[in-house]
Amino acid sequence: MRATAISLLCVLVLLVPGARATAQMPDLSQMNGVPLPVSDVAVGTVTVRVIRGSLANVIAGQSVELVVGGATRTATTNQQGRAEFTELVVGTSVKARTVVDGTTLESQEFRVPASGGVRLMLVAAAGAGQASPGTSPAPASPPNATAGPLPSVPATPGTVSLGDQTRFVFEKGDDALTGFYILQVVNSTAAPVAPPMPVTIDLPEGAQGATIMQGSSPQGSVAGTKVVIAGPFAPGATQVQVAFTLPYSGAQLAIEQRLPVALAALTLLVEKVGDMRLDSPQITQHRDVQAQADTYLLGQGPGINAGERLAVTISGLPHHPLWPRNLALGLAGLILAAGIWAAARPARAVAAEDARRQKLMVKRDKLFAELASLEARQRAGAGDAARDAARRGELVEALEQIYVELGEDLAA
Repeated sequence: MRATAISLLCVLVLLVPGARATAQMPDLSQMNGVPLPVSDVAVGTVTVRVIRGSLANVIAGQSVELVVGGATRTATTNQQGRAEFTELVVGTSVKARTVVDGTTLESQEFRVPASGGVRLMLVAAAGAGQASPGTSPAPASPPNATAGPLPSVPATPGTVSLGDQTRFVFEKGDDALTGFYILQVVNSTAAPVAPPMPVTIDLPEGAQGATIMQGSSPQGSVAGTKVVIAGPFAPGATQVQVAFTLPYSGAQLAIEQRLPVALAALTLLVEKVGDMRLDSPQITQHRDVQAQADTYLLGQGPGINAGERLAVTISGLPHHPLWPRNLALGLAGLILAAGIWAAARPARAVAAEDARRQKLMVKRDKLFAELASLEARQRAGAGDAARDAARRGELVEALEQIYVELGEDLAA
């Protein structure tokens, strides 16, 4: 079965005291090949993660091709299941593909953005002819994807709400969460209603790369960081599923989400890694649950009124230190300052001195390029940490010496 045909949600049944609640989990195959522009990846860089069924089942050592303007580049996934392609020309049309168990997985074709990079996943089926562990058999069509075609009865003014099957789900990535909003818009009347305004949800601050997932009602759309669900709404439920990335830089992330319409009941699921915790004054029940091979923090609470905010804090997030990036930015600043200084001083017509300076600058650029490549490899989790740390020290020392020599030359 091709992974592009696996487009339904898996269902996890959770037991809560005194009641039985159903929590829908997103099937990551719905994100197969969808490019997500992000700011934490360098310009001209595309990272391709290959997984089997869930983020816990990455495929290391997998050959991945990137078709770049008709030419093909190849990279191999690291221990995190990620292949990285760098130094791509902005505006070039690219497409990623790989073959897993005889099945070709392909991404959408997209252009290299002028700011930031792109992350995407290629998702293989969990196993030939069987579902992922812990999932229910896929139904014939997405449940509650839409309430169906509107009858000929004219819509009347009215209101809608978010039903109790609405879910807010967050999966752990590298220095970013992937958010999945499974939104169930409910018209509880027996006739179509037309709210005065579309249901518009502003995603949390910092959200990037929002996209509508397969199986959603065509009434849903994304404009930047706004999710817009247009009326009129037929009786029953209209379902819209949204995915986005939410970068973070520390061990704690505060998420605020304003709800434009009332929410019947709160259900929040966060993939748990290590000692992660989930806190919110609106959550009255906490527990850990298993979904496939992963553990999730489950938080549930009562309904939330229209216009109020859902406030959640996720603590204990694994994260990378910021000093490598700060070092790279600092060195870039030094290069820029040296260039401005050199441009501002009166030119000297000494050919020998100019030749010496040119050699120093060429050497400087090579060293800096090696340092930047070293930092990128470390962020990707590749390479030997001890050897890379030693080489980093050598590069910084060499760069400092070059700047000293350039400074002496400039001051001469």
